[in-house]
Amino acid sequence: DSEVKKKADADRYAIEQNAEAQKRKELAQADAEKYRIEAQAQAEAERIRLDGLAKADAERAQGTAEAEIIRLRGLAEAEAKEKIAEAFEQYGQAAVLDMIVKMLPEYAKQVASPLSNIDKITVVDTGGGANGGAGKVTGYATDLMAGLQETLKASSGIDVKELIETYVGKNAFEKSAIIPREDFSRVEEVLEK
Repeated sequence: DSEVKKKADADRYAIEQNAEAQKRKELAQADAEKYRIEAQAQAEAERIRLDGLAKADAERAQGTAEAEIIRLRGLAEAEAKEKIAEAFEQYGQAAVLDMIVKMLPEYAKQVASPLSNIDKITVVDTGGGANGGAGKVTGYATDLMAGLQETLKASSGIDVKELIETYVGKNAFEKSAIIPREDFSRVEEVLEK
């Protein structure tokens, strides 16, 4: 009886010890797996945080660069306007007239640009005389150019006719108080800048 009990107790003790060892082993593995998952999650969270910071820094740098470009463009435009104002102050209406005369061809081109979209015109002359048919079509372009001065005056307030009459009608270019012809190159340089 004693031998059987001792052997049974020894077997039971061995089984309990094996079970306890297995339990500890499984707990250690579970803890290791838990730690590994937490470490991965923390690493992923840190990667996402750093990625977000990098993107935020990039966007901030891009915004700063764009703001600097806008600021510099504004400064350049302000400086150009200041130079134009200086030229106007120094040379008065002669500078305005010179600038307008140079700008008129481009202005006329823009006003007449819708006509360039016409691909084909068929003219049927009903015998209206000299002012009918094809003559009328060319008359539209001529009328458009003739009305350019009024269009410019209405859109900008600049009366080109009055400016021209002021200088040409009164022989202002011949007076020494007005800009000598050689000084016009200086006005052009200032206006170009």
